[in-house]
Amino acid sequence: MKIISWNVNGLKSIIENGFLNEILNEKPDILCLQEVKSTEIPEIEGYYCFNNPCTTMPNLYGTAIYSKIEPISIKYGFNDREFDSEGRVIRLEFENFNLYTVYAPSGAKSDERLKRKYRFFDKLTEYVNKSNKPVILCGDLNRIASEIDAKNPKNIINKSGFMPEEKEWFDEILSAKFVDAFRKFNDTGDNFTWWPNRKGFRQQNKGYRFDYFLVSKSFEKTLTDSYILHDQMGSDHAPIALELNSCPVCDTVNRIDNEYCYLCGIKMIESDEEESSRTEKLEIPKDKIILLDLNYTLISNSKEIRNLPLDEKIKTQTYETELIDLIKDNYVILITASPYKRSHKILRDIKEKTGFEPDESLQPPATCCQKVLDGERSPAESWR
Repeated sequence: MKIISWNVNGLKSIIENGFLNEILNEKPDILCLQEVKSTEIPEIEGYYCFNNPCTTMPNLYGTAIYSKIEPISIKYGFNDREFDSEGRVIRLEFENFNLYTVYAPSGAKSDERLKRKYRFFDKLTEYVNKSNKPVILCGDLNRIASEIDAKNPKNIINKSGFMPEEKEWFDEILSAKFVDAFRKFNDTGDNFTWWPNRKGFRQQNKGYRFDYFLVSKSFEKTLTDSYILHDQMGSDHAPIALELNSCPVCDTVNRIDNEYCYLCGIKMIESDEEESSRTEKLEIPKDKIILLDLNYTLISNSKEIRNLPLDEKIKTQTYETELIDLIKDNYVILITASPYKRSHKILRDIKEKTGFEPDESLQPPATCCQKVLDGERSPAESWR
């Protein structure tokens, strides 16, 4: 699974200049946007869309998320009228994590704005700490975690973004609960995500790292990579990416060392020997009931379509036609490790392509098989 976060500094301009298409070419499963500056966002085929605009000043602030994976729940803001009216936070709940995208106030120009920024982070921290699932928090935090995140750190000491209180906040959460995903994979300097709008600053890489993925430590072993898309133009910020180990069937994020998906049970780790053995032609006796796992026995191109949304997977998946021909004249019970919400769509697609129609009133497959083998149920009763 790939998640990309980007402060676009105005989505309308990003769209008009073709930069949105460029970032979509990176094929994110989830795209989190900050500083959207729009009450409306366009729909994108294959994505669910969520927009949290600023209601008091529609041309400022705001966050949005595009997701190929349908979330379990959505929440806009964190129950604070002052900040919620600016559309600064969206939370999406998924199967085994909560995703937060955040656009923090800058706190520059006055003491009152700085105090307001502190209030925002107090509220945000309290809100995120209530999560009952591991957290992935991304966005423009308008802070730098350490001196390595600034080109000239001496120039920003005791300024908004690198006040002692802000550094303490990073030190506390990174030592106790969270991992700075980018730093897990890259510990070098000169990796920045924002540059001042001054001539030559971006070309000379005189910038700061204001944009982050902060991930719960309990979720650390799901991470496979995190990086900055330095060359992406269109905003004064560069997008950042996070890649996680996810199930090719149900999209659930799993630990890197999981052999099987903890949710749907499909095998996650395959050896070359296992892969080659599946390409051999199957000899199936005509008088046997065949038990097949739809997740990987009938679908022959699952690896190529693993990152597509579910509906696109169903439309584009190719079935092993030789295997289908072999089983057409047999009595077949199809079993799947997918959750019912997904498996019933797969079964519907199987019906369209093969003519099989499962009887959902059947007892568990093992019981049905035994009854057929014992002669208590005729094979025809297993299928309409």
